[in-house]
Amino acid sequence: MKGRGKIKTLSVKFGGIYRNEFIDYFLKIGGTLEDDEKIKGPFWEATVGPHTMSEYKALKIQNVLVSIAVEEDKFDGFIAAFQLNFLRCGG
Repeated sequence: MKGRGKIKTLSVKFGGIYRNEFIDYFLKIGGTLEDDEKIKGPFWEATVGPHTMSEYKALKIQNVLVSIAVEEDKFDGFIAAFQLNFLRCGG
């Protein structure tokens, strides 16, 4: 992404979603796996960290930190599609 203009970034810690779901999503939209954590697309890069566990009373929740860097002019649409794909409702 070097030399392509300004970049905007977003980092979000997700709970209860498996790490491989994020990797599969980024590969499905045209990304290439660079290493165990980094996926590069035509105008974006994503880093999917290892899963960690957090505890709240008797609950254990799997967490994954996802960091995304996108060319500024494509950022809003890319993030909106990403968030819609990982929207979860409790119940």
